[in-house]
Amino acid sequence: MFFMVAAGCAAAALLRLVHLARPPRTDLLTAVGRWESARARASRVQQIGAPAGDTWSGRAGAWLADQLRRRARDLTGLNQDLAISDTTLEVHLTKTLTLGAAGLLGPSAVLAVVNAAGLGVPLSWGPAIGLGLGALMVVMVQRELREQALTRRGDFRRGLSIYLDLVAMSMQAGRGHGEALPASAHIARGWPFTELQDAVDGARFSGTTAWAALGDLGRRVGLRELSDLDAALQLANDDGAKVRATLVARAETLREQRLADAEANAAQATESMKFALIVMVFAFLAYELYPSVARLMAG
Repeated sequence: MFFMVAAGCAAAALLRLVHLARPPRTDLLTAVGRWESARARASRVQQIGAPAGDTWSGRAGAWLADQLRRRARDLTGLNQDLAISDTTLEVHLTKTLTLGAAGLLGPSAVLAVVNAAGLGVPLSWGPAIGLGLGALMVVMVQRELREQALTRRGDFRRGLSIYLDLVAMSMQAGRGHGEALPASAHIARGWPFTELQDAVDGARFSGTTAWAALGDLGRRVGLRELSDLDAALQLANDDGAKVRATLVARAETLREQRLADAEANAAQATESMKFALIVMVFAFLAYELYPSVARLMAG
């Protein structure tokens, strides 16, 4: 076992030396894109909060994030989940590495303490259990990120539906789309409206349209409704009447979708209550009939 681990480490070190001696050539476009993404990531990390750089997990997470960005072909889905969850790749990898290492080394430490107490449990079980537990920890962290992103996207869709309702009402009251879009974003409160407000306000300073900024936001967080809204409003070609009709139609569509989701959740909750009631009835019947059945079987 020790020889196999040592051979693997030696092979990895040799491959690393070969890679350092003959690094792959990178074209100028890739280097500029990497520099631009690193600059945007630095501002994002400063806003959200980066893991402590003086800890081994923080340094390892930052190194893994850099290597993953350099070597992975497509991180769009992961980046969208991280963006909608308001975290960074460094923080996510640090958490994954910490919990994976705890799951990997924890069973061996526990077995060592148990053996010190004289129970005689084989220490060879520790690495096997640790591998399984470490892999489970990594899978659970990834699943937690996906579930959190799914939940926050649902919250964002409800917020977007309310926002478009406000925009439609504002335009029906006589405002133009250039005034209704930013004004409606400042009415409600909550993190979805904060994201919408930042996108719409940032469009004025960057010289783009509000729906183009919303489309960029949708592509960043993986929300198809925002990207579709951007595409539909681009077809309107800044025509006030067409933009108004498109926004009103999108508001009605999202409102109907929100009502359908609410009805589906209510139906699911009703079915869950029925199932719980059936389980309670069976438990009550078993509790009441067990003494009689037991006496009958004994007699």
